[in-house]
Amino acid sequence: MQALRSGCGTMGPQLLEFERQMGHRTRRTHAIGVNSGSLAIEISLRALGIGVGDEVLVSAFGYSANVNSILHVGAKPIFVDIDPATMNMDPLAAEQKSTPKTRAMLVAETFGNPAGFRDLIALCSRMEIPMIENGTEALGASYGVDNVGRFGRIACFGFFASRPITTGEGGMIVTHDDHLAAACRAMRHQGRVDRFSFPDQASELGMKMEHAYDGYDGRLPEMNAALGLSQLLRLDETIARRSEVAQSYTRRLGGESDILLLNPPQDCKMSWSNFVVRLSDRFTKDDRDQIIDGMHRLDIGAADWWPCAALLPHVRKITGHHPGDFPLAERLSHRTIALPFYETISEREIDDVCQTLKTLMARVGANRQEKKDIG
Repeated sequence: MQALRSGCGTMGPQLLEFERQMGHRTRRTHAIGVNSGSLAIEISLRALGIGVGDEVLVSAFGYSANVNSILHVGAKPIFVDIDPATMNMDPLAAEQKSTPKTRAMLVAETFGNPAGFRDLIALCSRMEIPMIENGTEALGASYGVDNVGRFGRIACFGFFASRPITTGEGGMIVTHDDHLAAACRAMRHQGRVDRFSFPDQASELGMKMEHAYDGYDGRLPEMNAALGLSQLLRLDETIARRSEVAQSYTRRLGGESDILLLNPPQDCKMSWSNFVVRLSDRFTKDDRDQIIDGMHRLDIGAADWWPCAALLPHVRKITGHHPGDFPLAERLSHRTIALPFYETISEREIDDVCQTLKTLMARVGANRQEKKDIG
C-alpha cells in the first residue's frame, strides 16, 4: 500500500530496498531489478559483450529462457549433455564442446541442485570465460561455504509465481563487478545512465538524460518490488516450510525402486523451488505422459519438467539438432514429472498425490506387460 500511495511507479525506494536486500542475501555488491528472469539473462549476456558470432555453453536440459536469451543476443548456443548423477551440465562434456569462439557458460542449478558446480567453476577459470549463473530455482540455497548467486561472475534470478519468492513477474541480476552492474542498470532503462551515477541529484527531481547503450523497458515496478521485498524478508521461513513438504514427499516415495529422487550434495542446503521425480528407465516417454494425463483426469496437477532444450522446435530449426544428439538429457526429459508443490499443501493432499502416482505407475506398467504378452 505504501508503494501504491507513494505516486512513484518505478525506480523508487521499494526497488532500491529490494535490491539492497537481494545483494545482502546473495552476498553480492550489486543487485539490479528487472521485469523478468529471462531479461535478466539477456541483459547479463549483453553486459558481458556477448553477441553475433560468439558461442555460449548451455545445458541441453533446462528451461527455454536459457537458450532463448542466447538466441536473442545473436549468439550461438552450444548444448552440452548432462551428468546423470547431478542432472546439471557435465563438465567433461562442456570442455569437449568448447572452441576458440566460446565466450561464456550459462548454467543453472537444475531443480535447485548445485551439485557439480565446483567443477564447472574450475572449468570456467581454466578457459578464462565468465559463468552466468541462473539461480532462479535455488534462491537461498548454499553449497559448502558458498551460496547460490555467488557461483558466477554474474547471476540471475526470476520471480515467477511458483518460486520461493514472487513478484508476479520479475527478475534480478547480482554481481560484484562495478562495470557490469553499471551496464545492466543502464540497459534495463533504455540505455540511460541511472541516478546511481548522479548521487547528488534528488531522485524526485528527475534524471539527466545521458544514454550509454541501447536498452529495454526492463524496469521492475514499485508494486512488484514491494511484493518481492516483503517475501524476501521471510525467505528463511519459506525455505523451511518448502523443505518440510519436500521431506514429506521423500518419505512417501523414497522407497519406490522406479522413482528416482533428487540427491543433493551432503554439504548442500536446498531451497526447493519445485519437486520433480524421475521415473526409472523401465518407463518410456509415452508411459510418463499417460501418468501425467491420468493425474490430470483426477484433478491433480503434474507436468513434464523440462523438455530437452536442445530439441525445442524453434531451436532445432536454427541448430539442426536431432533426437539422439543428447541421449542423457533426452532420457531425463522423457521421464520427469513435477508434482504439486506449495507451502500450504497438506499431508493428506501429499498422500493423495503419492498414492495416485504409484497407482498410475503400476497400471501403466501392467498395461505394457499385457501388450507385450499378447504380442
